[in-house]
Amino acid sequence: MQVNITKRIDTPEGKRYCPVVVGPNGRIKPDSVMVDGRQEKHPEGAYYLDWTEDGKRNRVSVGTDATVAYNCRTRKQRELDALASGLIVSNPLEDDSRLRISAAVEDFLEEMQLSRQRKTWMGYIVSLRYFQESCGKRFLDEVERKDLLRLAAFLRDTKKLSSRTVHNKFADVLTFLQAQGVPKLIGKNDHPRFIEQEVSIYEEEELSKLHAVCSPYHSTLYDFLLMSGFREQEAMHVTWSNVRFNANIIEMRWKPQFNWTPKSYKEREVPVPDELLARLEAHRKSLPASRSSAQALVFSTANNTHDKHMLRALKRNAKKAKLNPDEFWLHKFRATFATTHLQAGVDLRTVMTWMGQTNLESIIRYLKPARSSTMIEKVNVSFAAHKRMRPHLLSTEPMETAMK
Repeated sequence: MQVNITKRIDTPEGKRYCPVVVGPNGRIKPDSVMVDGRQEKHPEGAYYLDWTEDGKRNRVSVGTDATVAYNCRTRKQRELDALASGLIVSNPLEDDSRLRISAAVEDFLEEMQLSRQRKTWMGYIVSLRYFQESCGKRFLDEVERKDLLRLAAFLRDTKKLSSRTVHNKFADVLTFLQAQGVPKLIGKNDHPRFIEQEVSIYEEEELSKLHAVCSPYHSTLYDFLLMSGFREQEAMHVTWSNVRFNANIIEMRWKPQFNWTPKSYKEREVPVPDELLARLEAHRKSLPASRSSAQALVFSTANNTHDKHMLRALKRNAKKAKLNPDEFWLHKFRATFATTHLQAGVDLRTVMTWMGQTNLESIIRYLKPARSSTMIEKVNVSFAAHKRMRPHLLSTEPMETAMK
């Protein structure tokens, strides 16, 4: 009896079991399957063992990790070979009385796919794959505190993830375990720690250099992100009908035609300055009729499809402006939007509403101290008396001479 491995993937026709691709060493190539004779990459879905026993076809989920699936296939093949030789197998692969981790993961991910944004769902896929790699347990009731501590060390030392990413992946696994009814296994001090870094914003000098080398399209996009505070996905899905030129308002609305919803399912309206509306109007006039209609995307490709390369273009433009591309990312415009409004005196709750945030803590971190020349002048005035009382600090003589 031969044990085969398939992967259950998403296709336009629905779920489908496809044979995996095996490398020269006999191992499974992660996420690679054969679809109608073509090799394709499918990170979604779980692996399954497939075999026939006593005339009955059997199919068992073995999780989302290719290595785990390969090892399970090896064990099952040995079990069947032993049975065929008349040996008694005391530890079969299946145990219907206990919930397998692989099965629980598959069910959880399917639920996340139906109820969450694709980006969130993909994040859970990675987090739970790492958990299965580090854990090594087969059944959910075997998971204990040490397995979670081992996960944190695995993410930090083996996967070389940042402390913030380790914290987030760890939290994903805790959410999964809680959904399965697993009792709380760890204490507060067991959670991976990370340093809450100061929010980064763009300085005017940086933006001036960036705009100087940009195309009109990207220059308008960056002003839009800066003056609306929209997230990347929100900017990708805004249509001309959402730009209310007469009211100085940009709307963030649910887009069923694109199968997309705003984060936290919250719609909102953001007031924007005349400067941005003038730029958007000029951008719209430069577009053909098919891309300037009310339902067309404001920022799109020549084929009127979503612009999925906003980040790549930003880093390319930063490099062109002889700036450090690593210091440029799209969310930084949003941070600059919040900080600019807060420093201008807009109250916290109003900025929270404009940004679509759900708690004040998320906004307070954007209250970055001002660094303008005006603020430096105020600081100098504050300590003017200190300067007058210590004239020796202004001496240009070497310290040894001044001390004599």
